[in-house]
Amino acid sequence: MPATGSKSYHPLSLSIRLRADGFSFFVCDTQSNSLIRGEHFRIDDGESVALRLQHELARSDYYNRQIEQAFVLVDTPSTHVPLEEFHRGEAADLYHFTFAQTDSQTQRVAYTILPELESVALYAIPRDVEEVILQYYPMARFFAARAMLTERLLHLHEDTADQAARLYVCLYDGRIDVIAFADSHLRFLNTFATTKPANIQYFVLNVWQMLGLDPENDRLVLISEVPGTDAESTLTALQQGFALYLRHTDTLISDDLFPRVPLARERQLPLDLKALLLNRI
Repeated sequence: MPATGSKSYHPLSLSIRLRADGFSFFVCDTQSNSLIRGEHFRIDDGESVALRLQHELARSDYYNRQIEQAFVLVDTPSTHVPLEEFHRGEAADLYHFTFAQTDSQTQRVAYTILPELESVALYAIPRDVEEVILQYYPMARFFAARAMLTERLLHLHEDTADQAARLYVCLYDGRIDVIAFADSHLRFLNTFATTKPANIQYFVLNVWQMLGLDPENDRLVLISEVPGTDAESTLTALQQGFALYLRHTDTLISDDLFPRVPLARERQLPLDLKALLLNRI
């Protein structure tokens, strides 16, 4: 229960970002949309993620009466299916068809419904990790990584004035997310783990060609973190490289996706988590 009788009380949210190499905690003020605290935890080889998570969640910084909401962003391999063809009872079979190595004994297949995209993102979460989180936050909400970012980009895409097709490339957290839409539906989504401009250019141009985009009329949109981060120098190199092949390359930063919101300028928060926290704005 939240504390009462204090004029300084502010409701907080805890966001947990799960990755293969560890997890992160972010505590935010839900009234001011500002970051209070952020911390990253790297998992050593052989270390139990669930046990480490339980140890860190027990700290008063991350488990207290001010925290009213808990969000969990699960960065595991995901796949999308059309909403009209989705049946909850078939989710696990569909996921295992795409990712055959998934161990159903240790991982549970979950899903995030994206009604605006008319799509459903399927992903897997370790059962012991999920159990620990629900032990502390029974009402925690779980999301597939990139799901809310994709939905936010759809809003941006629908606000464009011209009819040119666009390929969106998000640079953050040591990787790129490459996303395309067609008729307000998700057409393409993939992730490549790289920070080297030459590799990024290779992947993006291959996707561009595969989708049959027009180098004269269609547009490439590069979305970077806030200025001053490592992605800024990469962005400059990419602009120069893509100019040799494509006529139109636009650049945005996270502030452009979430204008006039202080949380959008927080360098600690990766782009996918900003989208999760701010998608309601």
